[in-house]
Amino acid sequence: MKGIFSRNSCLAQLALLLGAVAIGFFFASVATVVATIAFGGGDDFSVAFLQAAQFASSVLVFLLPALFVAWICSEHPVKFLNIRSFPDVRTLALVVAATLLLSLAVSLTGWLNEQMRLPEFLAPIERMMREAEDASAAMVAKMLSQEGLLPLLVNIIVIAATAAVCEEFLFRGTLTSILMRKISSTHTVVWTVAIVFSAIHFQFYGFVPRMLLGALLGYLLVWTRNIWAPIVAHFVNNAVAVVGMSDKRLKDNAFFAEELPADDAGWFVAVAAVGLIAAVWCLRTVRNLHKPANA
Repeated sequence: MKGIFSRNSCLAQLALLLGAVAIGFFFASVATVVATIAFGGGDDFSVAFLQAAQFASSVLVFLLPALFVAWICSEHPVKFLNIRSFPDVRTLALVVAATLLLSLAVSLTGWLNEQMRLPEFLAPIERMMREAEDASAAMVAKMLSQEGLLPLLVNIIVIAATAAVCEEFLFRGTLTSILMRKISSTHTVVWTVAIVFSAIHFQFYGFVPRMLLGALLGYLLVWTRNIWAPIVAHFVNNAVAVVGMSDKRLKDNAFFAEELPADDAGWFVAVAAVGLIAAVWCLRTVRNLHKPANA
């Protein structure tokens, strides 16, 4: 069965991927409904239940469809997914540094995104999106509500590590490889996947920063030709957010607060600009380290 659809068109392979994701979403939804009936819903959900549901959803919706489609759409699925040995220490250090340095600028775009408003005639849609995002935020807040080292580690595994691995295998792995077969422009592929990556989270008020993060992850894959580079960057981004939202002392800090206080705007923009310049240097170094010898 391996590679049975390897000679099919890009559109056919995309349809297979969409179908696999839909099936994964169906099974994840059914499991959630069954669990809700068995254990109750609303405020009765325990933190452990939410963590388990998050983990299962990531695996069923993102990871398994990515691996399945890579297997049937390529005779060399490992190469198709750009699975290589773990990057060297220098590359990892630069990837981590760039992710952390860029997080400030990305946060700024997030606050700007929050100020966006749809036209008046789309007010009902905007209200629905806001309610959906508030519900999602409330669920995450509950998952992060427990104090202590063990709950923090579990959340880092579930929210940061699992999401990073599962989502990257789908977006920077399978989806990117399928599009690369049809689209010659690397930039077009990177930004197309970044837009899909952001859109599929269904969070309008976080669309822009998530799209920029997706572009960063896409270029890391292109430059290093190694799926582990974007996975590490994705994990670092998520882990920083988990730690910041889990610590009561950090929640009110300008770096983690949901809204940027006016008094902090000036210095934050300045620090973000410096971070952006430093991040660009890190990323250029990563690209140069992995540039083909004949390039």
